[in-house]
Amino acid sequence: MKRIFLFSLVGILLLAAVSAEASSLWTEESGSYFIKPRRNFRVGDLLTIVISEQSSATSKTGVSSDEGSTIVVGPGAGLLTDLLPYLKASNSTSYDGATGTNKTGSLKAQITVKVVAIDDNGNLCFEGTKEINVNRDLQRLTFSGVVRPEDVDRNNTVLSTYVAEAKIDYIGNDYATQKGLLTRAFEWLF
Repeated sequence: MKRIFLFSLVGILLLAAVSAEASSLWTEESGSYFIKPRRNFRVGDLLTIVISEQSSATSKTGVSSDEGSTIVVGPGAGLLTDLLPYLKASNSTSYDGATGTNKTGSLKAQITVKVVAIDDNGNLCFEGTKEINVNRDLQRLTFSGVVRPEDVDRNNTVLSTYVAEAKIDYIGNDYATQKGLLTRAFEWLF
């Protein structure tokens, strides 16, 4: 009797387990640390881009060419042999050339930009400009691009390495190193 009761109890528990609905413990609503909640962005929202870019390029080219010609005129070769019996001439040219270019650049900055559009895939299109003017030295930084919402962290910051179609313009006039009026006048006169 005990066995029948035990088998019945196990059967009822198995039937109850089969009819129960299975769901995940980790959902967006549960606030899990393992699932990043999806954020909704709108046009006009602000993002801070942390720019850390480095670039370098090297180009080397080389050319080498040789050219030569020789003329020998001996006796019995015509009118010139009577005037110049043994005329010899030779000409040779050679050229070797090499050139190279090395260029490196680095830019580290932060700029806050505005979301100007959201594309069909939900990616954020942004652009922004930052101008700094100190003692007539103007520096202008302009940045635009596209970023995925998942790459924006909780503080609304994004690393520039996550930006697609990035366009960075950095322009400065460097007024402090320009020569003064009197210096330019003396250089013109002397």
